[in-house]
Amino acid sequence: MILITHLFVEEGKRLRRIAVQDIRYLKAAGDYTVVYVDKGEFISSSGIGCIEQKLDPSRFMRVHRSFIVNLEYIHACHRDIGRLYLMMDDGQKIGVGKRYMHQIKSLIL
Repeated sequence: MILITHLFVEEGKRLRRIAVQDIRYLKAAGDYTVVYVDKGEFISSSGIGCIEQKLDPSRFMRVHRSFIVNLEYIHACHRDIGRLYLMMDDGQKIGVGKRYMHQIKSLIL
């Protein structure tokens, strides 16, 4: 398996190259994926599952069927009425899916 270091995402009529390390998180949007970085968000025509297979699992983690997060950008975790949420360093709150909970628990000491 080859892990990618850069992705090409749509920016108008062009494709823009972004470094994988700059990705904060990815969100599924039908057959597309929204890629969130410091400077905004971009659309990838690849599905989230396809992108997940190319990302370094020591850096990126699937936390919900619709979200993959870069572990470097998680600011905090908190529980609320039986659910676990990740707070990203940009303020985004991402709910952890029940079937992905064990992966997050493995990060907690």
